[in-house]
Amino acid sequence: MSAEAVVIATFTNLPEAEAARSHLDSLGISAEVKRDDVGGMHPHFDLSRGIKLLVNAEDEATARETLAVRDDSPPAPAWACPACGEQVEGNFNACWKCGRERI
Repeated sequence: MSAEAVVIATFTNLPEAEAARSHLDSLGISAEVKRDDVGGMHPHFDLSRGIKLLVNAEDEATARETLAVRDDSPPAPAWACPACGEQVEGNFNACWKCGRERI
């Protein structure tokens, strides 16, 4: 990451930030996640200050466009667990009630 890194997004949880970073990395855009939780001493800072996603300044426009397209995608449809019948949000691959994997 160069000295001219810019923040392109702020998240309230680490998994979302890491997913966005991974998506950019898969497209050849180097990205870095920065947390200000005082070395784990104050994890609530993630909620108030946010978790920052940074890219090199020259990649800023492409990275913002890539994340905007990704955010605009329609959510996956909910599905019914074949084992217990629980309705599960489409972005989950296993039932949160019984643990059965999506078919």
